[in-house]
Amino acid sequence: MLDTSRASIGKAKLVTHPRTRDHRMKRLLLILILAAQVLGYIVLVEARYEGQGLPAIYFRLTTMSDLISLFFFLNIIGLLLSAIIKPDRIGQVRTVIIAILSAVLLWLDFGVRRTPLDEFDSSAAVALLISMFLLVATLGTRSRAWRSRLASAWRIFQNAIVIAILLVLFAFFYGFFYPTYSNISDISAFNADAGVIFGAAVWSHHHLGERPSPTLRERIDLGYELLTDHAIPRVVVTGASSVPGELPESEIARLEFIKRGIDPGKIIEENQSHSTLEQVQYLRNELYQKQGWQRFVAISDQYHLARICEMCKFNGLMVIGSPSHMHQPFLDLLFYRVRESMALLEYWLLGR
Repeated sequence: MLDTSRASIGKAKLVTHPRTRDHRMKRLLLILILAAQVLGYIVLVEARYEGQGLPAIYFRLTTMSDLISLFFFLNIIGLLLSAIIKPDRIGQVRTVIIAILSAVLLWLDFGVRRTPLDEFDSSAAVALLISMFLLVATLGTRSRAWRSRLASAWRIFQNAIVIAILLVLFAFFYGFFYPTYSNISDISAFNADAGVIFGAAVWSHHHLGERPSPTLRERIDLGYELLTDHAIPRVVVTGASSVPGELPESEIARLEFIKRGIDPGKIIEENQSHSTLEQVQYLRNELYQKQGWQRFVAISDQYHLARICEMCKFNGLMVIGSPSHMHQPFLDLLFYRVRESMALLEYWLLGR
């Protein structure tokens, strides 16, 4: 009777041993993935800061960019820790997929850090964001024994889409309700060193001559209004030419101000930038650090101002946004708002 009992215990040990070994292997792989994610977070933080010419700060909680990126990272770490504690939560195949996604994400993080700001391609940002969403969805979707692999893959894909939509919606409403200033007395009370007109397209084809597009003209109109009402002491015009041989956007704006009788001494021109971030860096490097100017009024379309102000705050500038009076059809406005929301999300997470 005793021998039979011992034999039963031995059989039980033989049955449970492979499962225990699988759990150990899975935990080891998940711990390696956890280490890779910590390294990836450090690399991406350094890419966000150093790409903008700033020293890396890992846990600054004063900007939305830092908060969003940290929140995303902590969610991944939390899901990985949950899987390490409860290995049955995800299957072996999914663990391998998570390892592959983590390796791809780490490789992309290093790619962002190595790529200069002016050479960074938007397709790389899309690939990195998709990898991040897929990783969170794969970690967050529980394995179900009754669900086929195809059904599980489809479920993960659905969850990744939901995560992306929720983040874009958050950026959309954040930008939509971002505070802006139109009252002249409020803008005057801010006591800005300058108003900044962010570049927009120039019309130079179809026999129109080189002149402001309607978008740029509305921004110039607002800058002119703020200057003549003494809400700002001077104006900064920004933007290079987008087409070889074309006058820069800043030059078109400068000529328009002079034509309206503004003293050229009140116009500062920046004609080398090709993006909003480069224009913000000009404000920081040339006007804040060298001239000691600290306060700026950003002049652009309303849907663009949230991203401008986020960039300025991340770079240590004091700024308020004043929206132009540009009116657009509903569908056009919706398109630009959604596109700007995606750009804002990209800046929060990648600093690009």
